[in-house]
Amino acid sequence: MSEEKKRGTSLDLEVESVKGKRSIIIGLTWPALAENFLVSIVSMIDMIMVASLGGYAMAAVGLVAQPRFVMLSAFMAMNVGATAMISRFRGARDPENANLVLGQSILMGISLSVVLCTVMFIWGDNLISFLAGANINEETIRGAGDYLRIQIYGFPIMALTFTMNASLRGVGNTKATFHNNSVSNIIKILFNYVLITGGFGFPALGLTGAAISTVLAQCVGFGMALSKVLSGKEFIRIEIKKIINVDFSMIKRIFNIGFPALIEQVFMRVGVMLFTIIVTSLGDYSYQAHIIAMNLQQMSFMTGMSFGVAATTLVGQCLGRKREDLAKVYVSLTLRLNLIIAVTVAMVLFFGGELICSLYSDDPVLVKYAADMLKIIALVNPISSARFVYTSALRGAGDSRFSAVITFVGVLILRPLISYVLVFPPFPFQLGLAGIWVALSSDGVAAYILSMIRFKKGKWAKIKV
Repeated sequence: MSEEKKRGTSLDLEVESVKGKRSIIIGLTWPALAENFLVSIVSMIDMIMVASLGGYAMAAVGLVAQPRFVMLSAFMAMNVGATAMISRFRGARDPENANLVLGQSILMGISLSVVLCTVMFIWGDNLISFLAGANINEETIRGAGDYLRIQIYGFPIMALTFTMNASLRGVGNTKATFHNNSVSNIIKILFNYVLITGGFGFPALGLTGAAISTVLAQCVGFGMALSKVLSGKEFIRIEIKKIINVDFSMIKRIFNIGFPALIEQVFMRVGVMLFTIIVTSLGDYSYQAHIIAMNLQQMSFMTGMSFGVAATTLVGQCLGRKREDLAKVYVSLTLRLNLIIAVTVAMVLFFGGELICSLYSDDPVLVKYAADMLKIIALVNPISSARFVYTSALRGAGDSRFSAVITFVGVLILRPLISYVLVFPPFPFQLGLAGIWVALSSDGVAAYILSMIRFKKGKWAKIKV
């Protein structure tokens, strides 16, 4: 048996039948879809358990989500480069360079996490106070600060886990990341029960317990991902010398793809923070409804993100084999399969939104308010879901710069502008939270149109990584 066969199953990308190609796409997508579905369900359960502590706790977790995503987005951006590079080397059947990408990505993740954690320890409280503004109560702000300080301890572990999972996706092993995240998320709910509510005789730690359970679950996920890349059964594996020996040439190649993704995430997070300030200006009640809707919005995103994993891997591997034509075929088929599930999710959110929102609160007005936002999400879900496939395909080809442009236009220009027109005087609309969500949805539509045009022009196929 060849070394390649021993270290990961090779995808027969050049299978001739459409049915065979669909099977490859589904094989890559279903673990990612199951993983994202589980993450969405766990996120719902997590927020429901936190909401049982009171509206202040739910709002506090919502505030922490913004600085938390700032840190996560930096790690995720660098991993865009890792996934794209490793998928290319997988397609070219070059494990030596794939392992070098993994090692250097781990080194970059460790370095970046040290810097970001230090920043958050020093300025985290100031950032939360800034986001809260004048209309969020002090109890919520204090709870958010305590929650963030505990979460910071888990960020370095999570950064390394993200890198290893991104690398596994690059070689096409989406099942491994599904298993890793499934177990860690299930354990998170168990820890929540033990530490938030005082299950099995443990002290009830409330919001502090929720933060601790997150960190403990992250440690479990890290252990599982590490065991995969140390096993020697994958196409990639960790080699210490490829971590401690800095290879500036490879770092530059990873950085060339990852940096535009980092800029994209910076645009995204700045835009979301500005958006949060706009929402909090509407008061606690609107912000609580917004948090419920944002939590459930993950259900609408999970389809496109899951098929996007397949698009990234397949485009990268096809280009590694010099098959631009095959990459286009796979993206086209991926879009069709994505549409079927995206429409189904949209119907669930539109017709079942009120029932789902009632799990978060027994306040019928709050539930109706949040459910109305889900209807807006549902109407644009098939379009906004398809944009994930297109942008993921572009990233798989190494064209991450254009995604940054899309994010800049959508998040920093369209969202604030449309929000201002639809929410605030002197304009006549004054739609409140509904105006916020119309603005948010318009961003997804614009991203779809721009990324579709970019993909069809075909310049991505000529990018060297």
